[in-house]
Amino acid sequence: MSFADGSQVRLADVSETTPGTIPATPAFQIMRYRTSSIRLAKQVDISDEVRADRNVPGITDVGRNVSGSIETRFSYGTYDTWLERLMCSAFSTGVLKNGVTHKTGALEATYEQGATDSYVRYRGCRWNTLDLNLRSRQPVLATWGIMGIGSPTPTTAIIAGATYVPATTTEDFNAGLNVGNLSILSTAMASSPKIQAMTVRINNNLYQVDVIGQYDPYGHGLGRFEVTGNMTVLFESLAAYTAVISHEDVTIGFDLSDAAGNKYTFAIPKVKFNDGGPGMPGNGQPVVLEVPYQAFFDPTSTASISITKTGA
Repeated sequence: MSFADGSQVRLADVSETTPGTIPATPAFQIMRYRTSSIRLAKQVDISDEVRADRNVPGITDVGRNVSGSIETRFSYGTYDTWLERLMCSAFSTGVLKNGVTHKTGALEATYEQGATDSYVRYRGCRWNTLDLNLRSRQPVLATWGIMGIGSPTPTTAIIAGATYVPATTTEDFNAGLNVGNLSILSTAMASSPKIQAMTVRINNNLYQVDVIGQYDPYGHGLGRFEVTGNMTVLFESLAAYTAVISHEDVTIGFDLSDAAGNKYTFAIPKVKFNDGGPGMPGNGQPVVLEVPYQAFFDPTSTASISITKTGA
């Protein structure tokens, strides 16, 4: 008997023109990933009627939805479509800003099982969150949070006419060699502090909309767009701490550049440090500030965050 091996599961993606409808002859893009928890979540209603014999009267299947996350490394050109869905916008002359355009995609997982493979698909998927993690001497990691409408009946065949574009081959970014022009500035911080680790979280705060008479979700609404994160800052002076206690406006920017010269520039022009102060950690470790931050609307760029891509 052939069983599915995790190292052979193929993940493919295609954009939807009509949310919730997989294209008739999809041109799937094979995606690079580390792990995925995307699955069909089943909701049941367990009857609470009383029986004299104390048994459960029945269990009813009342609904389904799709949810989970995909963990990836981050590389140039690999996730541009996912970034556009996440930001509810599109790259324009190489610049992507957060917007309000609904964008959905479909995902297909192919499980290699010998002579007959299994195909599980998820439709109406929206990219709700992105957690970008930069840590010294480590690869830049990304976790994509996804919410979907439903999953067609699993099958043992591809969609008729489907094609598959090979995965990209650009190298992974790493926080040791590929982060450049790191800029964290305010009135108190005339020069950028040294950072051991930084996270960037983008959250659409999507919410599921259900209606009577429909088994799958009717759709998803866009909540407030939020950019938050945390920085581990070396305590080299009072500058960063002053920015915290003075509640200053802070700008954050950095580049991710690979060896071939491909580059993303992240700009978060208006940020507040929400907390943070030096501790006394004891022997054998530096004093750091753990600084949570949050972005807010910048009228000059008309966005909370922008991503500029520059090819080699």
